[in-house]
Amino acid sequence: MNGPAGSDAGAAARQPCELVRDLYEAWNAGDVAGAAALLSSSIRWETFGASGELSGPQAMQTTLAGGSTGGTWQLSPVTIDVLVGVVQHVIAFTRRRGPDGERERLEVWTLHDGAAVHYRGFPLEEGLAVLTETTGSRRLEAVCRGVLAFNRGDFDGWVELFDADVEFVTAELDVWRGHAGIRAYWQSLAELWPRQRLDDVNILAESAIELVISAIQHLESADRTLRVAEPLHLVIAFEGRRARRVSGHATAEEAMAAATDGRSP
Repeated sequence: MNGPAGSDAGAAARQPCELVRDLYEAWNAGDVAGAAALLSSSIRWETFGASGELSGPQAMQTTLAGGSTGGTWQLSPVTIDVLVGVVQHVIAFTRRRGPDGERERLEVWTLHDGAAVHYRGFPLEEGLAVLTETTGSRRLEAVCRGVLAFNRGDFDGWVELFDADVEFVTAELDVWRGHAGIRAYWQSLAELWPRQRLDDVNILAESAIELVISAIQHLESADRTLRVAEPLHLVIAFEGRRARRVSGHATAEEAMAAATDGRSP
Protein backbone atom coordinates (compact mmCIF):
# COMPACT_ATOMS: atom_id res chain seq x y z
CA MET A 1 0.00 0.00 0.00
CA ASN A 2 1.21 3.49 -0.79
CA GLY A 3 1.71 6.22 1.77
CA PRO A 4 3.79 6.50 4.94
CA ALA A 5 1.51 4.32 7.02
CA GLY A 6 1.72 1.48 4.51
CA SER A 7 5.44 1.09 5.09
CA ASP A 8 5.30 1.52 8.85
CA ALA A 9 5.53 -1.91 10.49
CA GLY A 10 4.76 -0.36 13.88
CA ALA A 11 1.47 1.06 12.66
CA ALA A 12 0.53 -2.25 11.05
CA ALA A 13 1.15 -4.04 14.35
CA ARG A 14 -1.22 -1.81 16.30
CA GLN A 15 -4.67 -3.03 17.19
CA PRO A 16 -7.42 -1.03 15.42
CA CYS A 17 -8.61 0.85 18.53
CA GLU A 18 -5.01 1.60 19.48
CA LEU A 19 -4.25 3.03 16.04
CA VAL A 20 -7.29 5.32 16.08
CA ARG A 21 -6.47 6.48 19.61
CA ASP A 22 -2.90 7.25 18.51
CA LEU A 23 -4.29 9.26 15.60
CA TYR A 24 -6.48 11.39 17.86
CA GLU A 25 -3.69 11.83 20.42
CA ALA A 26 -1.31 13.04 17.70
CA TRP A 27 -3.99 15.46 16.51
CA ASN A 28 -4.59 16.75 20.05
CA ALA A 29 -0.85 17.27 20.53
CA GLY A 30 -0.73 19.41 17.39
CA ASP A 31 1.28 16.73 15.59
CA VAL A 32 -0.61 16.86 12.31
CA ALA A 33 2.20 15.03 10.50
CA GLY A 34 2.10 12.24 13.09
CA ALA A 35 -1.65 11.88 12.65
CA ALA A 36 -1.32 11.93 8.85
CA ALA A 37 1.26 9.12 9.05
CA LEU A 38 -1.55 6.81 10.20
CA LEU A 39 -3.64 7.57 7.12
CA SER A 40 -3.63 5.87 3.74
CA SER A 41 -2.54 8.11 0.89
CA SER A 42 -5.95 7.45 -0.70
CA ILE A 43 -8.12 7.86 2.42
CA ARG A 44 -11.69 8.99 1.72
CA TRP A 45 -13.49 11.48 3.97
CA GLU A 46 -17.28 11.68 4.26
CA THR A 47 -19.00 14.06 6.65
CA PHE A 48 -22.75 14.11 7.34
CA GLY A 49 -24.30 17.16 5.71
CA ALA A 50 -21.20 18.04 3.67
CA SER A 51 -21.53 18.73 -0.04
CA GLY A 52 -19.22 15.96 -1.19
CA GLU A 53 -16.49 13.44 -0.44
CA LEU A 54 -12.86 14.46 0.08
CA SER A 55 -9.77 12.32 -0.37
CA GLY A 56 -6.15 12.16 0.72
CA PRO A 57 -4.39 12.94 4.03
CA GLN A 58 -4.43 16.67 3.26
CA ALA A 59 -8.21 16.68 3.79
CA MET A 60 -7.75 15.76 7.47
CA GLN A 61 -7.58 19.39 8.56
CA THR A 62 -10.71 20.29 6.60
CA THR A 63 -12.54 17.38 8.27
CA LEU A 64 -11.26 17.42 11.86
CA ALA A 65 -10.32 21.06 12.46
CA GLY A 66 -12.75 23.58 13.87
CA GLY A 67 -12.59 25.77 10.76
CA SER A 68 -10.07 28.31 9.57
CA THR A 69 -9.56 32.02 10.14
CA GLY A 70 -7.36 34.01 7.80
CA GLY A 71 -5.85 30.80 6.45
CA THR A 72 -5.00 29.46 9.92
CA TRP A 73 -6.69 26.22 10.96
CA GLN A 74 -8.19 26.05 14.44
CA LEU A 75 -7.20 22.65 15.80
CA SER A 76 -10.08 21.71 18.05
CA PRO A 77 -8.98 19.07 20.62
CA VAL A 78 -10.96 15.85 20.48
CA THR A 79 -12.21 14.12 23.65
CA ILE A 80 -12.66 10.38 23.19
CA ASP A 81 -15.55 8.96 25.21
CA VAL A 82 -15.12 5.40 23.94
CA LEU A 83 -13.78 3.45 20.96
CA VAL A 84 -15.70 0.42 19.68
CA GLY A 85 -14.02 -2.01 17.29
CA VAL A 86 -16.07 -4.03 14.80
CA VAL A 87 -13.82 -6.16 12.56
CA GLN A 88 -11.90 -3.61 10.42
CA HIS A 89 -13.94 -0.63 11.62
CA VAL A 90 -13.50 1.54 14.72
CA ILE A 91 -16.45 3.61 15.93
CA ALA A 92 -15.22 6.63 17.85
CA PHE A 93 -17.59 8.50 20.15
CA THR A 94 -16.02 11.92 20.50
CA ARG A 95 -16.62 15.47 21.65
CA ARG A 96 -15.01 18.69 20.48
CA ARG A 97 -15.60 22.33 21.28
CA GLY A 98 -16.45 24.82 18.57
CA PRO A 99 -17.79 28.36 18.38
CA ASP A 100 -21.29 27.03 19.11
CA GLY A 101 -20.26 24.96 22.15
CA GLU A 102 -19.47 21.28 22.53
CA ARG A 103 -20.47 18.89 19.77
CA GLU A 104 -20.93 15.14 20.17
CA ARG A 105 -19.77 13.09 17.20
CA LEU A 106 -19.85 9.51 16.02
CA GLU A 107 -16.90 8.87 13.70
CA VAL A 108 -16.34 5.60 11.86
CA TRP A 109 -12.80 4.74 10.76
CA THR A 110 -12.18 1.85 8.37
CA LEU A 111 -8.67 0.40 8.57
CA HIS A 112 -6.58 -1.69 6.21
CA ASP A 113 -2.95 -2.78 6.53
CA GLY A 114 -2.34 -0.59 9.57
CA ALA A 115 -3.75 2.63 8.11
CA ALA A 116 -7.08 4.45 8.02
CA VAL A 117 -8.61 4.21 4.53
CA HIS A 118 -12.09 5.67 5.10
CA TYR A 119 -13.61 8.19 7.52
CA ARG A 120 -17.32 8.84 8.04
CA GLY A 121 -18.39 11.50 10.54
CA PHE A 122 -21.88 12.14 11.93
CA PRO A 123 -23.61 14.04 14.70
CA LEU A 124 -24.17 11.51 17.50
CA GLU A 125 -27.84 10.67 17.00
CA GLU A 126 -27.62 10.53 13.22
CA GLY A 127 -24.60 8.24 13.53
CA LEU A 128 -26.41 5.89 15.89
CA ALA A 129 -29.31 5.73 13.46
CA VAL A 130 -26.88 4.74 10.70
CA LEU A 131 -25.48 1.96 12.93
CA THR A 132 -28.96 0.56 13.43
CA GLU A 133 -29.77 0.78 9.74
CA THR A 134 -26.48 -0.84 8.75
CA THR A 135 -26.62 -3.73 11.24
CA GLY A 136 -30.36 -4.34 10.93
CA SER A 137 -30.82 -4.39 14.71
CA ARG A 138 -30.50 -2.04 17.68
CA ARG A 139 -28.16 -4.26 19.70
CA LEU A 140 -24.93 -2.47 18.76
CA GLU A 141 -26.59 0.90 19.29
CA ALA A 142 -27.84 -0.23 22.72
CA VAL A 143 -24.38 -1.39 23.80
CA CYS A 144 -22.79 1.86 22.58
CA ARG A 145 -25.35 3.97 24.44
CA GLY A 146 -24.86 1.88 27.58
CA VAL A 147 -21.05 2.18 27.52
CA LEU A 148 -21.25 5.93 26.89
CA ALA A 149 -23.54 6.30 29.90
CA PHE A 150 -21.26 4.12 32.06
CA ASN A 151 -18.21 6.20 31.17
CA ARG A 152 -20.06 9.41 31.96
CA GLY A 153 -21.32 8.18 35.33
CA ASP A 154 -24.93 8.25 34.10
CA PHE A 155 -26.61 5.36 35.93
CA ASP A 156 -30.05 5.94 34.44
CA GLY A 157 -28.61 5.93 30.94
CA TRP A 158 -26.59 2.79 31.64
CA VAL A 159 -29.51 0.85 33.10
CA GLU A 160 -31.47 1.54 29.89
CA LEU A 161 -29.30 -1.15 28.30
CA PHE A 162 -30.84 -3.83 30.53
CA ASP A 163 -34.20 -5.56 30.60
CA ALA A 164 -36.11 -5.14 33.88
CA ASP A 165 -35.58 -8.84 34.61
CA VAL A 166 -31.93 -8.98 33.56
CA GLU A 167 -29.57 -11.52 35.07
CA PHE A 168 -25.93 -10.40 35.28
CA VAL A 169 -23.39 -13.12 36.11
CA THR A 170 -19.80 -11.95 36.57
CA ALA A 171 -16.72 -13.99 35.64
CA GLU A 172 -16.39 -14.70 39.40
CA LEU A 173 -19.96 -16.13 39.31
CA ASP A 174 -21.51 -13.35 41.37
CA VAL A 175 -25.14 -12.95 40.30
CA TRP A 176 -27.07 -9.67 40.14
CA ARG A 177 -30.72 -9.61 39.07
CA GLY A 178 -33.04 -6.90 37.84
CA HIS A 179 -32.48 -3.17 37.78
CA ALA A 180 -32.06 -3.24 41.56
CA GLY A 181 -29.22 -5.72 41.17
CA ILE A 182 -27.60 -3.60 38.46
CA ARG A 183 -27.78 -0.60 40.80
CA ALA A 184 -26.26 -2.64 43.65
CA TYR A 185 -23.45 -3.79 41.35
CA TRP A 186 -22.78 -0.19 40.28
CA GLN A 187 -22.70 1.00 43.89
CA SER A 188 -20.46 -1.83 45.09
CA LEU A 189 -17.98 -1.07 42.33
CA ALA A 190 -18.11 2.68 42.98
CA GLU A 191 -17.37 2.20 46.69
CA LEU A 192 -14.05 0.58 45.82
CA TRP A 193 -13.31 2.48 42.62
CA PRO A 194 -15.08 5.85 42.35
CA ARG A 195 -13.52 6.48 38.94
CA GLN A 196 -14.24 3.89 36.28
CA ARG A 197 -14.60 3.62 32.54
CA LEU A 198 -14.62 1.09 29.71
CA ASP A 199 -12.19 1.41 26.80
CA ASP A 200 -11.42 -0.47 23.61
CA VAL A 201 -14.74 -2.26 23.37
CA ASN A 202 -14.47 -4.92 20.67
CA ILE A 203 -17.39 -6.79 19.14
CA LEU A 204 -16.03 -10.32 18.76
CA ALA A 205 -19.13 -12.06 17.40
CA GLU A 206 -22.85 -11.62 16.87
CA SER A 207 -25.71 -14.06 16.54
CA ALA A 208 -29.47 -13.59 16.20
CA ILE A 209 -29.79 -12.77 19.91
CA GLU A 210 -26.26 -12.30 21.29
CA LEU A 211 -23.23 -10.08 21.15
CA VAL A 212 -19.83 -11.27 22.38
CA ILE A 213 -17.65 -8.36 23.43
CA SER A 214 -14.32 -7.67 25.08
CA ALA A 215 -13.22 -4.43 26.73
CA ILE A 216 -10.73 -2.95 29.13
CA GLN A 217 -12.21 -1.75 32.43
CA HIS A 218 -10.18 1.06 33.97
CA LEU A 219 -10.60 1.53 37.72
CA GLU A 220 -9.14 4.37 39.75
CA SER A 221 -9.18 5.25 43.45
CA ALA A 222 -10.69 8.52 44.62
CA ASP A 223 -7.27 10.10 45.21
CA ARG A 224 -6.03 8.83 41.83
CA THR A 225 -3.05 7.06 43.41
CA LEU A 226 -4.16 3.52 42.51
CA ARG A 227 -5.15 2.45 39.01
CA VAL A 228 -6.16 -0.95 37.70
CA ALA A 229 -6.92 -2.05 34.15
CA GLU A 230 -8.84 -5.31 33.87
CA PRO A 231 -10.02 -7.16 30.75
CA LEU A 232 -13.73 -7.89 30.45
CA HIS A 233 -15.19 -10.62 28.26
CA LEU A 234 -18.97 -10.70 28.08
CA VAL A 235 -21.76 -12.54 26.31
CA ILE A 236 -24.84 -10.33 26.13
CA ALA A 237 -28.13 -12.04 25.26
CA PHE A 238 -30.86 -9.68 24.11
CA GLU A 239 -34.62 -9.66 24.22
CA GLY A 240 -35.58 -6.99 21.76
CA ARG A 241 -33.18 -4.06 22.18
CA ARG A 242 -32.36 -4.72 25.86
CA ALA A 243 -29.97 -7.13 27.51
CA ARG A 244 -31.83 -10.04 29.13
CA ARG A 245 -28.73 -11.88 30.37
CA VAL A 246 -25.08 -10.88 30.67
CA SER A 247 -22.40 -13.43 31.51
CA GLY A 248 -18.77 -12.65 32.24
CA HIS A 249 -15.91 -14.98 31.29
CA ALA A 250 -12.22 -15.18 32.11
CA THR A 251 -11.06 -15.05 28.48
CA ALA A 252 -12.38 -14.08 25.08
CA GLU A 253 -12.10 -17.71 24.01
CA GLU A 254 -14.32 -18.82 26.90
CA ALA A 255 -16.88 -16.17 26.03
CA MET A 256 -16.94 -17.26 22.40
CA ALA A 257 -17.33 -20.91 23.43
CA ALA A 258 -20.15 -20.06 25.85
CA ALA A 259 -22.06 -18.27 23.13
CA THR A 260 -21.44 -20.98 20.56
CA ASP A 261 -22.52 -23.91 22.70
CA GLY A 262 -25.59 -22.15 24.05
CA ARG A 263 -24.48 -21.95 27.69
CA SER A 264 -24.72 -18.18 27.91
CA PRO A 265 -28.49 -17.74 27.42
